[in-house]
Formats: sequence, structure tokens, C-alpha cells
Amino acid sequence: MADIISSRQINKKDDFMRQFKVLTNLANQEFKNHIISPLTITLGDEFQGVVDSSETLFKLLFFLDESIIATKYSFELRYSMVYGEIETEINKKIAYEMYGSGLTKAREALKNVKLSGDNYFISLNQKTDNQLSLCMKLYQSIKSEWKLSEFEIVSAFLNNNDYKDLKRMGLYKTRSGAWKKGKSLRINEYNIIKQLIFNIIDNE
Repeated sequence: MADIISSRQINKKDDFMRQFKVLTNLANQEFKNHIISPLTITLGDEFQGVVDSSETLFKLLFFLDESIIATKYSFELRYSMVYGEIETEINKKIAYEMYGSGLTKAREALKNVKLSGDNYFISLNQKTDNQLSLCMKLYQSIKSEWKLSEFEIVSAFLNNNDYKDLKRMGLYKTRSGAWKKGKSLRINEYNIIKQLIFNIIDNE
């Protein structure tokens, strides 16, 4: 589950609800082979869904966050990621009319995490939850420093591994300038955290 952070404070001229729908539809299409019950907007500024693995879950999370950056949307998401039981039959067309302790826990956690100041609640595997939570704290600390005005260059860095590519794109006149900007944005650290998360999941 996820919701839009401080949705009431977002400038309505940004049409963030339309953007939210576009984002969830895009994610459902991109991960259609790994989503069991599609991301479904439930309360206007929240969605829920069911995926097939922890790996898919984090790939989906990074896809959503990086799509927000790439499209320069003005909102940010807060997540509740829970492994738990669903007692009813899973609805494979829309994430409605399902019940279970896993869904209840995820919804309660989403409410509680708003008070903690964190954007990510994880309850997937007792052996790795703490490690993943610490990684996400670092991930959040880096991402929170990126300004909306920097989203274009951040997205370019995330999608281009060679600084020469950024120069060819006209974003920087010199390779040195691109390198300095990438260092100030902590792009390498961001990518290392993502790699570490998947290493932790692979070793569960």
C-alpha cells in the first residue's frame, strides 16, 4: 500500500490525481507479469496491490519513485510493504473485495508510519526487515535532498551510466562538471543502496 504524502497541501493546479492515476496504470502495465492484484487507487490518494515476491515489490517501488522523478511530478509516496495472509480469493482484476490479516496490518502500518517521519514501512521477513529498513532510511535521506528543479538531471544520471552521455545530451559542457554534479547528488550511493537491497533479498 502507498499514499501521497501531504496530499492536501499540494497545489491542485498540478492535477496530481490525474498524474497519480497515470503512474499506477503505468506500473501495472510494466509489471503485469508479476502483479497478482493490480495497483488500485482506493481512497483518492492511496493505492493497494498484491505482488508475487519481495524482489518485485522493491523493483516496483523504485520504478514508481523514479517515474515520479522522470516526469517531474510534485508529489511523493509513502509505502507500507507487508507479507501476510489474504483469507479471501485474490481479485486479479482490481484490488477490491479482499480481506486478510496481511491487508489489515499493511493499512494500520500506513497510518502509523505517517507519525514516524519515515516513508517506508517493511514487514516481509524477520531476518531481513531491519536491514532493509536501514537501507531505506539511507535511500530516503538521499532522495529527500533532490529538489524538483533537479529532477531532470537526476533522471538523466539514473538512466545514463556514462558521464559522456550527459555531455552529449547537452546537460553539461564538460565531463568534469557532470561528475561533480553526480557526486553532489550522491548518485553512486543511491545505486549502491539499491544493489544492497537486492543482495539482501537474494540471500533471504
